[in-house]
Amino acid sequence: MKKLALAVIATGLIAGSVHTPAAANEIAEGICTAISADDRQRLRTILSNNNMRVRNIYDGVRCNGYSMLQFAITAEAAQVGDLITRQLPASMIEGDTVNGEPMLAWAESSGYGSSEVVASVRSRLGQ
Repeated sequence: MKKLALAVIATGLIAGSVHTPAAANEIAEGICTAISADDRQRLRTILSNNNMRVRNIYDGVRCNGYSMLQFAITAEAAQVGDLITRQLPASMIEGDTVNGEPMLAWAESSGYGSSEVVASVRSRLGQ
């Protein structure tokens, strides 16, 4: 019984790096703030401090209802958008939709077709 309790405590300490929902919201808010400010260094710091990768959190983080890349497009965050684009697999970018519409088609129809972020996405996808 004593060994089991020690194993549970040790597991709890190791799992202590897992974020609570409140901490996760704070991290997501920091990520969205870094994107809107086009602050690539702050985004890297947040990811590094929390041992995260863009590809692992991309589907779970929403900024004003948009994915991280869509939010970078709307915020005209060229540096951060380029960073996100380079760190995501092309398949994840292609699978990113807005109301069922592919992201690039959404960007064109919303007036963001000339955005530097959209240009970066096109380059990444080979278009």
